[in-house]
Amino acid sequence: MPLWLPIVTAVCFALAAVLQTDTFSTVAFSIAAAALALTALVQWRMRRRDR
Repeated sequence: MPLWLPIVTAVCFALAAVLQTDTFSTVAFSIAAAALALTALVQWRMRRRDR
């Protein structure tokens, strides 16, 4: 998976979380954004370690 994909997706989920009006959607989108940001970080570290 390209590294840019989880980064862009995390940004989109974070933006969606900011635009939500109800608490459940805000929390759900925030969790998704955090999970994807963590995925991007782990992939970046794995690629850096393999070099």
